[in-house]
Amino acid sequence: MSLALGPFHFLSFSGDLDDLAAGKEREGALQDLDARLPAGHSLRRTCDETKAAVVAALELLRAEKVEVTPRLGLYVGQQQIAMEYCSQFIQTSYRDGPRMASPMQFSESVANNAATHLSLTLKMTGLAQTFIGCRVAGIQAVQSAVEDVLDGTVDAGLVVVLGTSSTLAREAYRAVYRPHQRRGPDDMRYLRGVAAVLVRREAPGQPKLLYAGVRCGGREPGQQIRTVGSLWTEADLKMKDGTRVVDSTLALARSRSMGVIRRIGETTAVPVAPGECYALDPFAKLLLDSRMHTGGEGRAVLCLGEEGTAGMLALDGPARALKL
Repeated sequence: MSLALGPFHFLSFSGDLDDLAAGKEREGALQDLDARLPAGHSLRRTCDETKAAVVAALELLRAEKVEVTPRLGLYVGQQQIAMEYCSQFIQTSYRDGPRMASPMQFSESVANNAATHLSLTLKMTGLAQTFIGCRVAGIQAVQSAVEDVLDGTVDAGLVVVLGTSSTLAREAYRAVYRPHQRRGPDDMRYLRGVAAVLVRREAPGQPKLLYAGVRCGGREPGQQIRTVGSLWTEADLKMKDGTRVVDSTLALARSRSMGVIRRIGETTAVPVAPGECYALDPFAKLLLDSRMHTGGEGRAVLCLGEEGTAGMLALDGPARALKL
């Protein structure tokens, strides 16, 4: 039994895939976000990334005519997007006392709040999982959906991957990777957005999912080389000949990451950088490569996570984006 991954519904606050492929940013790309939310929603106080996730999932399910039943699983991959809410809640608690801290800030600071809002708004009552991590979180979500579809736990998996631009996360990464530039000008572009995609058995017109895997390693180069090497070897056995492989690494540590990847195998650079977007990055690059190179060869993305993990995702053809 083969599985299909697609179509992708990609939304970003910088524009669509054509805008990104042209290296442009379109202001106000999601200015109609609130109008696209379902009637009677309770998302007024949540962040825009979560609203975008709900819109992407809802529009994808409608376009593909997928019914929401207990047999539809939800798998969310994200960076810890609630850090700003955590900071606001803690600061208010210390400054004004815990009785003055908004309970809404506390509820939005919970790590799986995006999955909660998706489940409540879309009336999903089936299995729901959240994967927190940076680069590999989205690939972990796909891998879990694959396992559940294959063993019959769910009939289909809705995977939603969020990319955020948290001020706290940016400062933390800069402090680790570029400590002397911590107070300098921001020289990195960030992409905020979301990708929703379906994992199903035999979906005509959608690329087959040949491989999805994640390996846990260490932060040392030698450990990372062994981890990525075992991942590449396993994926290579299942990938079709001529598969284009793009890489996904943290921009702040790209030179170090590419030193590991080049020891393992050849990757193809995406001509334009979509902007730093953590868990969303592998999917954005996979979609961009598929848009810019429309040949029928396979597509794969190799992800090296800054927390010492590696992930890989391979399709038998270009990733297909939903156009409404």
